[in-house]
Amino acid sequence: MKLLLIGNPNVGKTTLFNALTGGHGRTGNYCGVTVGVSERPSRFSGLGTVCDLPGLYSLDGMSMEETLAGDYIARQKREGTEFLAVQIADASTLVRALRLTRALLALGIPLVLGVTMCRRFRRRGGRIDCAKIGRSLGLRCFEVDALRKKSVAAFAGELARLTSGAGYRAECEAARSRKNGGGNDGKNDRGTELPEGYLPARATGGKEDRLFLNAGFALPAFFAAAGLVFFLTFGKGMPGDLLKSLAETLFSRLAEKAGEIIDSPTVRSLVCDGLILGAGGVVSFLPQIALMYLFLDLLEESGFMSALAVMTDGLFSGIGLSGRAAFSVLLGYGCTAAAITSTRALENRNVQRRAVAALYFVPCSAKLPVYLTLLSSVFENTFLGAVLLYVLGTGMGLCVSALFRKDDGGFVMELTEICPPDFLSVLKKLIFQIRQFIIKVSTVVLVFTVIVWFLSSFSFSGRVAAEESFLAQLCGVFRYAFYPMGITDWRAAFAAVSGLIAKENIAGMLAVLFPGGVAFDFPAACAYLTFVALLPPCVSAITACSRELGRGRAWGYAGLQIAFAFVCAYFVHFLLTGGARIALGILLAAGACAALGKAWRGVGRKPAEKNYRKGKT
Repeated sequence: MKLLLIGNPNVGKTTLFNALTGGHGRTGNYCGVTVGVSERPSRFSGLGTVCDLPGLYSLDGMSMEETLAGDYIARQKREGTEFLAVQIADASTLVRALRLTRALLALGIPLVLGVTMCRRFRRRGGRIDCAKIGRSLGLRCFEVDALRKKSVAAFAGELARLTSGAGYRAECEAARSRKNGGGNDGKNDRGTELPEGYLPARATGGKEDRLFLNAGFALPAFFAAAGLVFFLTFGKGMPGDLLKSLAETLFSRLAEKAGEIIDSPTVRSLVCDGLILGAGGVVSFLPQIALMYLFLDLLEESGFMSALAVMTDGLFSGIGLSGRAAFSVLLGYGCTAAAITSTRALENRNVQRRAVAALYFVPCSAKLPVYLTLLSSVFENTFLGAVLLYVLGTGMGLCVSALFRKDDGGFVMELTEICPPDFLSVLKKLIFQIRQFIIKVSTVVLVFTVIVWFLSSFSFSGRVAAEESFLAQLCGVFRYAFYPMGITDWRAAFAAVSGLIAKENIAGMLAVLFPGGVAFDFPAACAYLTFVALLPPCVSAITACSRELGRGRAWGYAGLQIAFAFVCAYFVHFLLTGGARIALGILLAAGACAALGKAWRGVGRKPAEKNYRKGKT
């Protein structure tokens, strides 16, 4: 038995899905958060599998995620799967949701209506009686609050009775009778009638909504808030920097204590250099990553994301995207794989391809440890450098999208209400994201770090220095590609290449292979940072792109971006080592040659010929 959670976007389907299953589906106070079908066994007995579908307004929707949801419902019906459709509707927008309700009733499928956010609706003066609404529509209607355990348990109990043998047969019979009774297809005006037991609340959208929809206020406020977050995260002496220093001190002292206890030099090196200072060094960036995630979570839960999308639509439409791309770009600062998956909410495939190509450049949170590791070796205060690197990655991605610009239609999106974020929701999301980061470090990064420690510490003759190890013999060829950017050490070259698996690996490799710290000169450090900033995302993100656009396009994007990263890094090193004057001279010479060539083409031309070319004769 399956429960299909169906409904308009941003009505609380995924929040209820998480409450029914114990899952961690991504939620947010804006439309288009869920872009794929999630299936998970219920944690309540008798409910079977719960399926969370993307939001849709009609069964023949225009966007890609609406089409996906409609096709999934049709496939379940066509294959004869036993399922109960549970339409979730926001009490404030119930009348609009009834158009979809009538379309589902016309299919003759067993349907239950669950109404969410009733407490907020009543506080605004609205009245709702689910029993009367259900009688007027000819189906069962229940009130549910996904944030309250008692309400979810009561709702799950009602659903369990309806999915039992006798209950489900009765619902199927009722669905057939509704269909034979002449249900409409949801396209006429009956879907806008007020059902019995429902009185609308007063109109929403107060001063806060008007203020945050004013581009003159909202955009400067957003950039000011983003600048403040960057300053608190990267600024010297700020909370992010202090917590990172504290974590580094703790791991350093832990390594010293472990070194005093362990007698074997080999085991001591493995534990201290490989495990504690390698993987632990990446964990020390957790406070700063958590601050970045907190900022993004507050944007998502407040509803400001939809307002930001509307206000930036002019910018994004100028580069061949739409305002919806703002969601994906902001998500890209957290995780590129999740951001690429979110592009399914865009208007069509062409827009999605351009958005994914841009997201390959947007710096994710995994690049943050690498940025700070390298910036701290060159600059005393890493704030400005980190901001410039984020601007470089984002700007380059937008330029790539503009390069393939094409007009693919208009932009339509439902605005959500601006409201204070729910503290518990933000806290749960933040804890889950921190846990995922720790799991990644303790699995992928830790295993990779241990393997690299072994390969960099041994050869066929036993324990040796890193320059004579297996790793030096295997990876020495990498350094030749990095010579033009001033990097002559094979260890730095290998660290950069390891970032193709996971960007955290770069910071871990630099900690393992450079126990005394990284020491690049200024031009080499800038070139290396440019290369890392423009590297394609990790394997997980490329896999997500493969699912959306195909394997060939995903790896083709990655290959072209690697070549582009090398060229840009070479150019940066060239400019910073005296090449700026040469480049300026070349540009001036090229401009002079172009001017002379244009003047030369006009010399000796007859007036009649010139007038003819201008179209005057």
